[in-house]
Amino acid sequence: MVNIGPINYNSVVTKAEKAGYELSGPYTRLDKANLIEPGNVESLENRFKTDYRVSRVALYYNLNTYLEFKKDENNQTLVTLFNYSHHNDAGDITSQMPSMFPDDSWMLKMLGMSLELNETESGEFLKQLKNESPDQKGVASLTTKENVDFPAVYAYLNQSKTTTFIGSEDKFYRNDQKLGCVGFVIPETTITRINNSNKYNIYVSSSGFVRADIAMPIGSAGKEIPEEEYITVFREMFENLGLPAEKVDEIKLNYSPSIW
Repeated sequence: MVNIGPINYNSVVTKAEKAGYELSGPYTRLDKANLIEPGNVESLENRFKTDYRVSRVALYYNLNTYLEFKKDENNQTLVTLFNYSHHNDAGDITSQMPSMFPDDSWMLKMLGMSLELNETESGEFLKQLKNESPDQKGVASLTTKENVDFPAVYAYLNQSKTTTFIGSEDKFYRNDQKLGCVGFVIPETTITRINNSNKYNIYVSSSGFVRADIAMPIGSAGKEIPEEEYITVFREMFENLGLPAEKVDEIKLNYSPSIW
């Protein structure tokens, strides 16, 4: 994988479509994906320096219990409470066990902050959520048209944490207790061109990382593609996509006589 520097990702995708290349991947275009809009968070805009979305937010009550927010296939906000102390694998659920739901005060605070609900609305939402799990089996889900107020959630996590582990999913801790996690998505796609029955794939991330590989058809064991041929194909693809063709020389292709 090579970092080719800042790219106009949307332009690359448009040019790939015009060239007749195949595009694949769940996040080729973020505006067509069911993801949480992040709003304006300056620190994240500076960090990603590109378009990004949030795949999920989880707020922890304790090690086994958390409240998750994400988008469903209809682009509605799906709110789910998980309590693994009440999961089927934890054994029989008895009436003597405490409720799978955290304290109402915590739930009302998290729901109100995350969905921009007032006290009455939060209370009604919590009531409906509890009705979704009368058997107390550890999972309760409810959808809503309300959007996640991500800047508010992110501010809460940062103001409450003592430690953060940053990655594709940021994890927030207060001392040794997990507070929450946030999953991020940046646009990326795999662009494919078929030449002489071989599939030339270029993986492009909006952050400027590019990777290339070749998939040869079944029955190609022992065959080789001349270096001049595959370099020419990738250079043409880079040029058609508006990417710097000279970067092809920096990309290392894992090659053996039978497998790319």
